Amino acid sequence: MKKNFFVFLFMGTLFITPVKAATINIGDLADRLDHIEEALKGVQKKLSNNYVGSTKQPDKDNPDSGDKLDAMLMQLQETEQSLRQVTGELETIKFAQDGMQEKLDRINADMSVRFTEMEKKLQAAQEKIKNLEDEKAMAEKAKKEAEKKKKEQQAADEKNARQKEQQIKDKYGKKTPKELYDDAFASIKKQQYKTAQAQFEAFLALYPKDALAGNAQYWLGESFFARSMFSQAAVAFAEGFKNYRDSQKAPDNLFKLGVTMAKLKKKEEACIAFKNFTKEYPKVSDSMKKRLDKEVQKLSCP
Repeated sequence: MKKNFFVFLFMGTLFITPVKAATINIGDLADRLDHIEEALKGVQKKLSNNYVGSTKQPDKDNPDSGDKLDAMLMQLQETEQSLRQVTGELETIKFAQDGMQEKLDRINADMSVRFTEMEKKLQAAQEKIKNLEDEKAMAEKAKKEAEKKKKEQQAADEKNARQKEQQIKDKYGKKTPKELYDDAFASIKKQQYKTAQAQFEAFLALYPKDALAGNAQYWLGESFFARSMFSQAAVAFAEGFKNYRDSQKAPDNLFKLGVTMAKLKKKEEACIAFKNFTKEYPKVSDSMKKRLDKEVQKLSCP
């Protein structure tokens, strides 16, 4: 009996060793709780078997038996106190776990909202990219079609140019430059401007380096100007000034270019042409100077 009592007492002291809550985890606390519950059952069993409701009473002749009983009761109280401590630590950890779970739930909810927004933005971005890709494909298709049409038009223009050149050779190729120029100039004087246009164009196509080419270019512009075809006239006068700057009609080409720009309501271009005329040809006739001053004043050129 004494041997069993001391074994129990030794086990009890093991379970009442103080343990800090900060250094113990839930598994350790659970193990401690199980051990304490087993120790309590053992103490209660011994008390029940030896003293409580038993016919065996403490030996009056042995005073140590009462002290041992008091020690066992004290051990039981300490064990119950340790049990309450462990229970409190478990409750504290459970409370902390509940708080952490609430935080995790909030974080999960927040992340869910954010992921949903990100998925929407991603979907919108993907749709935008698809639209851009579709637009790019359409633009590339349109570009290819435009290039194809451009090549077809160039081929047609080249074909027409060759046909026109051949027609000019067939119709005017047997005439000398002087004969063809005289015929065209006669048409201008007769105000047969369309005929004159065809003849001067034929002259420039057949004899672009002839001494009369600058004059032919000027009169070609006049054949358009007389019919109020100012855009074509402007091109003809500009080419006359650019390609035949040393010809007799070069000043007339530049002056008439300014007049034609004024007819096209392009005041700035007209004033530039007149200003360049003064720089290019400072020694023109008085009649030409008067005509120039008149046009400049009419446009109020700076």
